[in-house]
Amino acid sequence: MKMKSRSFLILVAMLLFGALTFQACFYTGPGYYGPPGGPVLVGDYDEFHVWHDRYWWVSNHHEWVHEHHPDWVEHETPEEHQAYEHHH
Repeated sequence: MKMKSRSFLILVAMLLFGALTFQACFYTGPGYYGPPGGPVLVGDYDEFHVWHDRYWWVSNHHEWVHEHHPDWVEHETPEEHQAYEHHH
């Protein structure tokens, strides 16, 4: 009888430990696991309603970014902007 109760306790402990570690895979709250809601994606939709991230817009429509989302390139110096425009 003692062996059965010990086995039962071990089984319960294993199930509880497994449930807690499995739950941690899906936890997105503040703290170690990151900000609530997942990563922040910065971008916009094009005229065909296709999503592109900030990097794509800066690389492909640099002037549009300066008009519509200047905060995306606010770190850019005038020299960098001029060099970028001459490069593309």
